[in-house]
Parts: sequence; structure tokens; C-alpha cells
Amino acid sequence: MIVAGAGSGKTTTMAAKVKYLVERQTIKPEEIIIISYTNKAIQELRERINEKLEIPASIATFHAFAFDIVKKTYATAPQISYSSYKYLSDYLERAIFDDSEALSKLILFLGYYFNLPEDIRNFKTLNDYIDFKSKQDYETLKSNLGTYNKSVSEQRTKYKKTIQGEYLRSYQEVQIANFLYLNNIDYIYEPIYPITIPNSHKPYTPDFLIKQGELEVFLEHFGISEDYQHSLYSKDELQRYIYHIQFKRRVHSTNQTKLIETYSSYKDGRDVLIHLSELLRSNGFTLKPKPDKDVYEKLVQTGKDGYIQRFIFFLKEFIELYKTDGYFDNGFDLLRKRTDNNRTLLFLDIAEGAYHHYQNQLQKYNQIDFADMINQASAILSSDSLDLRLPYKYIIIDEFQDIARQRFNFTRLLAQNTNAHIVAVGDDWQSIFAFAGSDITLFTRFIELIGEGVQHQISHTYRNSQELIDVAGRFIQKNSNQITKALKSPKHLINPIEVIEFDDSVKMMKSLANKITEVIGTIIRNKPDAKILMLGRYNFDSYKLVQSKEFTIDQNGKTQCLRYPTANITFMTVHSAKGLGYDEVILVNLIEGMFGFPSQIESDPIMKLVVHEENSIPFSEERRLFYVAMTRTKNRLFMMVPQNKPSRFALEIILENNLPHSDKFNLNYQDNVRFRCPKCNSPLKYSPNNPLGIRLYICTNEPELCSFMTNDPNAMQDITRCEKCETGYMIVKKLKDNKGYVMGCTNYTNPDVKCQNLSNI
Repeated sequence: MIVAGAGSGKTTTMAAKVKYLVERQTIKPEEIIIISYTNKAIQELRERINEKLEIPASIATFHAFAFDIVKKTYATAPQISYSSYKYLSDYLERAIFDDSEALSKLILFLGYYFNLPEDIRNFKTLNDYIDFKSKQDYETLKSNLGTYNKSVSEQRTKYKKTIQGEYLRSYQEVQIANFLYLNNIDYIYEPIYPITIPNSHKPYTPDFLIKQGELEVFLEHFGISEDYQHSLYSKDELQRYIYHIQFKRRVHSTNQTKLIETYSSYKDGRDVLIHLSELLRSNGFTLKPKPDKDVYEKLVQTGKDGYIQRFIFFLKEFIELYKTDGYFDNGFDLLRKRTDNNRTLLFLDIAEGAYHHYQNQLQKYNQIDFADMINQASAILSSDSLDLRLPYKYIIIDEFQDIARQRFNFTRLLAQNTNAHIVAVGDDWQSIFAFAGSDITLFTRFIELIGEGVQHQISHTYRNSQELIDVAGRFIQKNSNQITKALKSPKHLINPIEVIEFDDSVKMMKSLANKITEVIGTIIRNKPDAKILMLGRYNFDSYKLVQSKEFTIDQNGKTQCLRYPTANITFMTVHSAKGLGYDEVILVNLIEGMFGFPSQIESDPIMKLVVHEENSIPFSEERRLFYVAMTRTKNRLFMMVPQNKPSRFALEIILENNLPHSDKFNLNYQDNVRFRCPKCNSPLKYSPNNPLGIRLYICTNEPELCSFMTNDPNAMQDITRCEKCETGYMIVKKLKDNKGYVMGCTNYTNPDVKCQNLSNI
């Protein structure tokens, strides 16, 4: 049986079902087990069923119920482990040194594969590809090992500044830099070419200057194939790219400087690093690989907060999801059959070793983690040798829309062991935990997967007004894979959704905080004791508001409005607020962007092996999360929407329901990039380790297609070589009292040159 509901009536319906089974079907209370996810949910169910209805049915969390089964097979009950990070950290920082093959694979992964790769097959347009690259931090091993420490002269004053951290333009460039470092070959990234190029208005910076003893070559890595192809470039763009390749060749030929070239892919199908090693050897370089142990010891000592710590958390998340997806020791072989990606296969080899070390540590100390409680209970239920007698005739699962494969298998085995009926209670509109392993199809395809059953629907909700649920229902059912429902409410409220606009052009958080404060003032004037919920997409949304000086967080973690200190305010993320209801709800900061709502943070492809994403519509889970946010209110929902960069979800709600809004709204905003290139419209990215020694924003398009750079993105003027002194560069300078800008030479205050070249913008 599957009960699809609206949320606010599910607990009542479940209690009524239990009462019906006991009174009408003469089922004994001890023949019913009710399972949910959290202790809070269990407490609510016990209050309603055990206390109010006085029915002593068993009520437990999945983990508690499974742990009770597991303990029956142990001579000494295991202790619950909270040490996954410690055990994995021990493996990566100590144990792996005894396994040379595993250590070599780890160095290979960290050096060449840890950063998210750029597979152009994943992108539909060139703009999508460039936008993706602009969001990545391509940091090298030298940077993470603390060995990148560059001194740069500020062009205007000769003042020396130290730059720590080496950031490159692309994933393959990081691979090249790490290959050179790991093979004891010195390099400088994007040095200024030492010879002035006649009639050139831009500084020429080859990708790499590679050195070993007296040997010195420049390397250009081209982001197209060896036969000059790229699936995302137009014919004109490819021609322009090829022109710049030929131009660079002429520069080096004319000045008799050595140039070697690498490409993103080759006709022979071999990796770029294989071609690079052959090029280096043919030019007299000697590859002297650093010992794996030396590199890794340095990483552990100096890069713990960088590569190693990031990798431990990544590995921890993967193993938790691996186990939550129901995999045991042989699962890695099954996952390998699902991919031919070298990066993923290499990671699986590393993860398998870490997994076995982790499991051995649990066994050594007689410990069990939460995932293994359920996995081991499933193994016990499927064992023919164990005589386990359970009395249940009805298994009622609460919040079934959040079921993971592991819990689903456990539930099915429990039903087979007891011949019990399964009652799956949930609401697919509120399935929001895929990142934690849940699989919505286990709910929407429940009857198909179980084999038989009847679907009932809860058609009434008592928390929200009919007017609000109509809007929320239309919004969620844009996804055709959601179960179709028409919810009814006895409550009515005119204009239950209010759009509160704020100016995000300057001092965005201050403007937002002021508007939220105004809303709080309006609420408590009408109802002084109102319980107000401030909903954020992330926890840090709260801390951003605190920085505005309009809000504070007390020692108990309670949010307070300084202007209205008596207001009863609770801040929660939408995930945390699921299942709760408040008098009034303020949905804060509905901005479009990576850390906006919907969240646009990309999952690593490796995690997709153990995470079940339902992508029948863009941002399908974020849409369900937004629905949850809308339906936490008993009265009104106040949507705080920025005028310049409004969330696509907010715009959809506003436009399709004709909600009142001003003409200041940028209704077409679908861009999360702060600064874009005025020449090609690609994102601009701050470059901390640039060779000019100044604050610099560069275009993230390929430099062969666009070489725009500026030191002030508010003025958006391209940096060019100074025509008067030829050693300086014309950069943006602010006039006194901020009354405009001019272009001035970087050698203006250089005592050796004193170039006073200025030009109007």
C-alpha cells in the first residue's frame, strides 16, 4: 500500500490507520511496527499513537530497529561508531604508506584527476562550457604543497608582493603543471614573453616556460584537438583559434625561442601527458619522478587542509553513500562494470582499499556505524541459518518518499520474513534527500517493485490555505514524474504569497536585512505572538544576515532581530524545516546563482554512481525543496526577491500567478556571473597569480579567442601595452573623488621610467 499525502495530515492518517487495524481488523498492537527516520518524528508518533490512542504498537527509527536485530547475533553488543573521518584519515595519512601500489594510485589521482574534469560532451553550448570553467579553482600540487611562493613586482612602484597559491586556467593545464612538478622539471606559468613583439598591443604570456639546467622551452597547450577541431566552436571561432596558433609559431620562429605544443586530444587516442613526456624527452629533458612517499609526506604535512582534507571528506561521503545504497564488499566490482572512465576507475581502486581498512577498524574495536546497522540486519533477515521470529503483520513506514535502496531492501526482507503487509506513507512532492541516498522512484514505483498493492491518496491539507496550495501544487506538478494530486484545504486566505523586493545592486545583504526587518515589524504589529520562520537554502544565509548588523545569533543559536527583539524568530534551512509549520514564513534571499535557490552546485560524476538523481526536469529535487519551503506556513509566505538577480523559481511563481511586483524587476535574469567580458560575453575571473603584479580580472574564454583583461571590472577597459615607454601597461585609474576613470601607464610612479602617459576613457 502507498499513501501519498500533503504532509500535514499524514501523522493523523497514520494514527487512524493503526486504530482501524486494531479495532476493525483485530490486529494485536504487538503485530504492528511503525518505522520512521528521526527521533523527533518517532516522539510525535508515540505521543499520538501510544499515549493519546493508548495503542502500544512498536515505534522505532530504522537504525534503532535494525540495531536491535543485529545485537541478537553478537556475543557482546557493538558500540556505535562516530569515527569514520578518523579511520579514513588514519588510512590516508599512515596505513597507505605500507601499500606502494595504493600509494602510487593515490598520488596519480591527486596529481592528475582530483579536480573535476572538463568533458565537452557534457556541454550543449560553448557558453555553458566557459561558464563551467569560470566556476572552477584549478589549483596545482605546488600550491597545495606550500612550494608555490612567487614574488612579483608591482609595475607602478616596484614593490614586491608574495603570491601563495597557483591557479591555472584549465583542468588539463593543472595536469601538465603537476606532471612537470612530479618529474622534477621546473616551470613558470604564463610568464611574460621576454622579447617585445612589434605592433602588439597586448602582453604575450605563453602557457608555460619549462626549465631544466640549461634547457629552456616554451609550452603552449591548445584547447582543441590535434587536427584543429572542437565540437563547441563555430567555423569562425576555429579559424580565429588556428590563426593565433600560427601567429605564436611565427613569434617563436622569428625570435628563435623553442616552442613545443600540446592539444586537448590526439588522433592516436593517447593521453596528453604521454605526448608531453615524449616531447620533453625529444628536446633533451630528463624525467626524474619524485618518490611517491616523498610527495605524499609533503602533502600530509603541508597540504592537509587542501588536497588531503578535501579528499578525506570526499571519500567519507562516497563510502557512506556506497553503504546506504546497499553495497557490501563486492560492490566495487559491480560499480566498475558501470563505467569505463579512467578517473572513476582509479578512484574506485583507492576507495576500495580505504573501505576495507575502515571496515577492519570497526571490526577490530567491535563497533558499528549507522549504515551497517541496516546492512547487517538485512543480511541477518536473508540468512536461512538464523531462526529469527518476528511477530509483525503490518509494517508501516513513515516518510517513505525519502527511502534509500538499503532501507527499501531491509523493509522488503522484513516483510518476506514475517509475511507482513507494508504500508508506505509519504509524499513524493517532498522527496528532498537524494544527496543522502534516497531514491524517489522507490516511492513512485512502489507497487510495481513490491508486486502488488493499492494506492490511497490523502486529499486534504490543514496547514496551508487553498490559495497557497493551488500555487504550490501547480509549481511542483511541472514535473510530470510526480504523482498527480489535487489537494483541498478548508482554510482560505487572500494573497497568501507576498513578494518583497530588495535592491541587490549595492550592499545587497544590508538591503535584504532591512526589508526582512520591515516584514517582521508588520507581522508582530498584527500578531505580537506570531511564530516566525526565516528559511534559508543554506546555513550560511543566517550568518550573512548577522553581518548586516540587523540580526544577531544568541548563545543558544537563536536568531534575533535587533530592531524587534521580542519577535519570536527561528532560522532554519529548508531541509531542516521539513515537516514543521509556523504562523508566518520568510523565504530569504531568492537569488539566482551557484549558491542560490535553486542551488546550482554540480555533483562530482563519481558520486553519481551512488546517488540517484531524478532529472526529468531541470532542478527536479530543488523544485521539490522549494515546494517544501512554500508549504511551511500556516498563513503567509513572504518571498524576499532581489530585483537584479531574482531566482528562476521566484520568477516562475511571480509571473505565472500574476503576483504584484514593481517594474524594477529584471524578469529575464538567468545569469549567476558577476562580471562578463565586454568583447565576448564570457565570465571574467579574478587572477591572483598573474604576471603583471596588479589586481587583474581575465576573460575565461580561450586566450586564442579572447584576451581581454582589466584591473577594474567596473570600468571594463582592456589592458594594453603602453605605446610611449613600451615596458609598462595602460590600466584603469580612478580620478580623485571617484569622479571617473582614465587609462594610465603602470610606470607612472616607477622612478626608473616615470612614464606619464594618460588617456581618457
